[in-house]
Amino acid sequence: MDFQVNEQTYFLSLAEDHRQWLVFVSTPSGALPIPVYVDAPEAEPLIVLQEEKHRLPN
Repeated sequence: MDFQVNEQTYFLSLAEDHRQWLVFVSTPSGALPIPVYVDAPEAEPLIVLQEEKHRLPN
């Protein structure tokens, strides 16, 4: 995805092999990488609990 802020063009990409976002800014000499700050730790695996339905005796 590319977008502009204050007449600067930025590019956002997902590096799936590293599981992180990459951001670049367009400059006359080429694309310049911008560090991305991660403010949250990686999440633990999600556990979903399902309610069991009670069976009524015949």
